[in-house]
Amino acid sequence: MKAPRFWNERGLLAWLLYPASLIYGRLSLSRFNKPARYKARLPVICIGNLVAGGAGKTPMALALGETAVSIGLSPIFLTRGFGGAQEGPLLVDPTKHVSADVGDEALLLARIAPTIVAQDRVEGARQAEELAKTREGAIVIMDDGFQNPYLFKDLNLVVVDAQQSIGNGFVMPAGPLRAPLVPQVRRADQFVVVGKGDRGPRLRQLAAQLGKASNHAYIKPARCHLIGGTRVFAFCGIGQPAKFYRTVEALELDIVDSRDFADHHPYTNGEAHEILAKAEEQNLTIVTTAKDHVRLIGIGEAAATLARKTHIIDVKMQFDDATFPRRVLEQAQRKYSRR
Repeated sequence: MKAPRFWNERGLLAWLLYPASLIYGRLSLSRFNKPARYKARLPVICIGNLVAGGAGKTPMALALGETAVSIGLSPIFLTRGFGGAQEGPLLVDPTKHVSADVGDEALLLARIAPTIVAQDRVEGARQAEELAKTREGAIVIMDDGFQNPYLFKDLNLVVVDAQQSIGNGFVMPAGPLRAPLVPQVRRADQFVVVGKGDRGPRLRQLAAQLGKASNHAYIKPARCHLIGGTRVFAFCGIGQPAKFYRTVEALELDIVDSRDFADHHPYTNGEAHEILAKAEEQNLTIVTTAKDHVRLIGIGEAAATLARKTHIIDVKMQFDDATFPRRVLEQAQRKYSRR
């Protein structure tokens, strides 16, 4: 979802909604504190965040998955498939499934390792156990689900955007927090603060006070075949569109026109036609994110044309400590062995 501006400050609207946030906070905390009803026969790492909206969970999951493969482990991604129609549990087949089936994030994850879509995380974990029977060193990496209590996690890794952090510190709907802050911080095992921003250090300080380790990372462009100065039409439907536009500008591309949509927006042929027409009128090269690009597949002719003509600005998570992803995987394995 796209976070409303008032979530960043304690203004009038936030205070008007504050009573509702107290009620929501009690309900979310009651659910958050429920005991897990299933422990998978595999190590489980959960990558989550404290707030609604994008923080970098999927790039983090991809980074862990790539590291796991590089050291001989067999990662299995587990996601609820937000934006897809399939409830699962379902093993994603990138040659058959489209975003409308399993969501955009599942398709990206499936490029790295087997990916299971399941709204019921316990049933998804059971399917992962079946897959693991033919794989050495299997480990489950959950993309989101930190607030979901039903599946036991060996390690909770919380990703925080350094600019947004916890916003105004209120629980939804008055602020961005999915549940009261301190219980969430206590539940986490590690924090990763992503990007630059003056709010990130304050959360790291709170984490340290509660005995939680934190690390720092950046989302960097992975590759781009366009030369600096190229005039572009940039479009995206992600939690924080400004982050994408900053990435485009960091590549020294000239954003002449742009359009942003809601997070996980299901594109239509009409919208694809409009983007193509605007870009053609201004002689602009079209760019978007990998998440948006997969949502153009399987819609129709105009969307397929837009997909062919669009350049993907791909990103990767880079860490101040390059050993961090491996250490997270090893910590999860140790905790699993001590259950």
